Amino acid sequence: MEEKREELIDLVEKAYKDVRDLKFNTFRIKLLQFSKDLHNGKDCIKIMLDLRAELLQADLSLKLKDRISGLPKEYGDIYNFIFPQLKRIDSKVLDRYSRYGFIPLRYGSAVKYSK
Repeated sequence: MEEKREELIDLVEKAYKDVRDLKFNTFRIKLLQFSKDLHNGKDCIKIMLDLRAELLQADLSLKLKDRISGLPKEYGDIYNFIFPQLKRIDSKVLDRYSRYGFIPLRYGSAVKYSK
């Protein structure tokens, strides 16, 4: 899992440095915090789950099915790295970290992840 952590750190730092769109300024601040958490050795699974939820909320003007494809390429790269990692983790472990299979979004909606 350590090599995956290093790859995720590289992706997060690249996205932080390369994407300067003001629309994503709040998300950039969160990326900085995710990078600090990864460097400090915090739980990688929790960070990936939180990062996935934040990516889905990075641009709320997009329709739900376009939330990832409508983001800058660097953010899509992070999501495409996280998605298979979380699919490999047992669903019971994911349920312990998240809210029983749902990713809460702003304004009271939620997205169910596939198990």
